[in-house]
Amino acid sequence: MDEKSSLKVLMTSMIGLGHVNACIGIGSLLRKRGHQVYFAHFDENKEVIEKHGFHYISLCEYNDKNYPIMGEIPANITAFLQAGFEMACKFSTLDTLKESIKSGLGDGPAFLLEVAKGENCAMLNIIEKIKPDVCLVDHYWSMPWMVKTSCPAVPIISSSPLDLYNGPPMGSGYSVHDSPEIWSEYRKLREESEKNIVAKAKELYKFFDAEYKPQIYAEQLGIYIFPGPLDYHELGSPKEKWFRCDSSIRTPETLDFALPEKLKGKPGKLIYVSMGTVVSAVRQLMEMIVSPLAKSPHRFVVSTGVYGGALELHDNMWGDKYINQIALLPKVDLFITHGGTNSLIEGLAAGKPLIVIPQFGDQPDNAQRVVDLGLGARINLHEFSGEKLLKAIEDVLNDEKILANVARVSEELEKSDTRDKVISLIEQLARNKTL
Repeated sequence: MDEKSSLKVLMTSMIGLGHVNACIGIGSLLRKRGHQVYFAHFDENKEVIEKHGFHYISLCEYNDKNYPIMGEIPANITAFLQAGFEMACKFSTLDTLKESIKSGLGDGPAFLLEVAKGENCAMLNIIEKIKPDVCLVDHYWSMPWMVKTSCPAVPIISSSPLDLYNGPPMGSGYSVHDSPEIWSEYRKLREESEKNIVAKAKELYKFFDAEYKPQIYAEQLGIYIFPGPLDYHELGSPKEKWFRCDSSIRTPETLDFALPEKLKGKPGKLIYVSMGTVVSAVRQLMEMIVSPLAKSPHRFVVSTGVYGGALELHDNMWGDKYINQIALLPKVDLFITHGGTNSLIEGLAAGKPLIVIPQFGDQPDNAQRVVDLGLGARINLHEFSGEKLLKAIEDVLNDEKILANVARVSEELEKSDTRDKVISLIEQLARNKTL
């Protein structure tokens, strides 16, 4: 294949907007190189995908009608998140893991695999139809269709890369400076908690007559999206075949964010609050964070999530279900976040200090990394109080070392050339079928 010829690239991701946005960022880089980018996803994200110039393909339209396919975030995910929130308010990450094993909550994500037959069928049908040169996928699990397809399939990790290292286990929220014995205890419990999920994954592979591959399997190339300045260099090199992309920030739908009239002319710093698309579905969490902010002398823009107008916002606040986060972040003084990797990268790229209030997944790990590197503060839910939040806001806003560290990281991200290197690797694999 000619080294300058246009490639046909197929992308897909989990339903969460953070994963969609990470793929949009990489897809946009490929489009700039002149390649055709197809994005297979669920219809609720069709508009945002097409806005970035991709060829949208509906997974539902290519699905085998004999198998269910998840077209939106289902209600049982909200119930799962609610239960997880209640545990996180009571226990540390280690004790939460112990309790989830006792209660069976640790099996919660397994139902995503139960509806994955339809998604795998759809992807195989789409690949047969459009015949891409390479596929890129951001999913929590390695999927059977990635093994069955004849073209190269490249996994993307847009969450913490800790599983690629021999260090603190992902989800623990432990520091690289903690004892390896503590890491080991959590890792063993995590493996126990995931037994049922792994069993369901193996059943899924068996259904498609495919050889089972573990969660972080990369046949020839894997890409993890994580800021170089935050990467775990002290733990050595990541697993073989995995390459870092410092960031893949999408272009905002509009380049400007107009400050709402409600906040104009009022005193105080401008602070952005977002707990992410999925986490904000837990109304109690949102209320717990927003309520004490009424006592703050500052102004707040709040991403209210699915509850929108049902969330009470005080006089020093304005919010909406959807906030143009990339356009807003350059205008704020502080970012209060759940700590999802996509939000973490966007906040640091904009040069903003962080207060991270983690709940699950890689959020505790990202929160601890922020603390270890002096980029902001971490408040655990089981230690949360309104007073702690208000104090953390003042502490972070007035900490010159934190502000200097954030500015340095932002500058390093701007100068990074990892995006070009990763895109070149994708092109090489697509054209030559090998690296």
